Amino acid sequence: MATSSEYRELLELIKEINTLEQVGSLLDWDQQTYMPPGAFRMRGEQNALIAGLIHERLTSDRMGKLIRALKKQELSADGRVILREVERKWKKASSVPAPLVKEISITGALAFEAWGKARKNSDFKSYVPLLDKMIGLKQKQAECIGYEDKPYDALLDDYEPGMKTRDVEVLFKRLIAKLVPITRQVLDAPAPKNAVPAGKYPLEDQRRFLNVLAAGMGYDLNCGRIDLSAHPFTNGGGKDVRITFRYQEDNPIYSIFPIIHEAGHALYEQGFQEKYFGTPLAEAVSMGFHESQSRLWENVVGRSLPFWQYYYPQMQQMMPKFQKVPLDAWLREINRVTPSYIRTEADELTYNLHIALRFEAEAAIFDGRLKTKEIPAFWNERFERYLGIPVRNDAEGCLQDVHWSAGGFGYFPSYTMGNLYAAQLWHAAKKQVPGIEDGFAKGDLSVMLGWLRKNVHRHGKRYSTAELMKRITGDNISEDYFIRYVSEKYGRLYDIKVRAAPKIRSKA
Repeated sequence: MATSSEYRELLELIKEINTLEQVGSLLDWDQQTYMPPGAFRMRGEQNALIAGLIHERLTSDRMGKLIRALKKQELSADGRVILREVERKWKKASSVPAPLVKEISITGALAFEAWGKARKNSDFKSYVPLLDKMIGLKQKQAECIGYEDKPYDALLDDYEPGMKTRDVEVLFKRLIAKLVPITRQVLDAPAPKNAVPAGKYPLEDQRRFLNVLAAGMGYDLNCGRIDLSAHPFTNGGGKDVRITFRYQEDNPIYSIFPIIHEAGHALYEQGFQEKYFGTPLAEAVSMGFHESQSRLWENVVGRSLPFWQYYYPQMQQMMPKFQKVPLDAWLREINRVTPSYIRTEADELTYNLHIALRFEAEAAIFDGRLKTKEIPAFWNERFERYLGIPVRNDAEGCLQDVHWSAGGFGYFPSYTMGNLYAAQLWHAAKKQVPGIEDGFAKGDLSVMLGWLRKNVHRHGKRYSTAELMKRITGDNISEDYFIRYVSEKYGRLYDIKVRAAPKIRSKA
């Protein structure tokens, strides 16, 4: 089908916007890795300029005219998807005044600096003024965008398009009701002995092994890099996708699983079809689906016996202290279930309790039920209720995550959605490709990656989250796949019979 001049102009415009977004992404990567500490205010001005340029182009009269003209034309299947997603983004951006966009960006840079200092000193009070300002700005943004029910809906939609606060509340309620009894059973079982030999594991030794893992998964280091940061993240897209990790010198687990996690994100970004770069067809369908890729690799694949049958001998060579630790002891160690203070260090069972707490805090903030200065008390009470241990300080409590400093309210539910999606995708992959795990023990992860490339990565935003999941798995999104997965896995690892694991009726 021939393309019109309007369609070609739209593609040029959205690819220009995408390029600006990539520049902003690189500035953010630099800020969290190598930027000198005195440059925060200047970086805030740089970020604000980029954000302003993006907003200006996205909300321009020309963009509006192109969208209106193309809605009257007959487009290809690709064109219809691109127009649909661009119009959605245009409508949302057009509702937010440019000065507000710039103010959020500037405040984010300053709040990131304040968060870093507050976390280091475990001093939430010093962070309150800028966090309170960011919350106020995001409340204004939600009002500008509009919502059917709750202000939080407008923010959640940035990460899980079409999902509402009430949807998350219902899903989380069902999940937690089923998950808590399983978690208690596992916690009551004898805990594995510590399998990490005491001593130091130099950063360079850890780096060598992390590079082996990431490359083995399929992460293209020619179009990416691995760096240190305070909080692990993945940044960039297309031919420049970067990941970061943090480490502890006395425990390589602290770096291994963040790298597998972030490489999972990076594989999604590197898996889009190059012909669609710069368009919605080379973008993740949702952050929950993005998270499903990282959680699938980190937990389902990366904590499995077949995976370590191949990689553990290599790890023992690079870190000789592990040569006296049997594989089965290592496997139980990396799947240890225990309440922890830090979300990014949490096991599969307790992790979603961390997310439920954050979601409840965000929902309360934007409902007007929770003031900024009250966050630590709210956090500490819910944390002890869910995890059973008291919060010792703000750094281990409400200051541990970077998200709020950047205004990322609505992001946290995507983590749990990612866990649910990952389990459902894994169920489908095993049914569609019998013996998919056989290659793991030989270091061949290509079948797993190929399945994801075919079923998830290549589609971009062609389908909604619900549509894509139904196409892949033959079923609607359900928490039961995750519950079945953890019931079987931890029942086997802890040698217990987990009660009431749900039956799966998928047609995948």
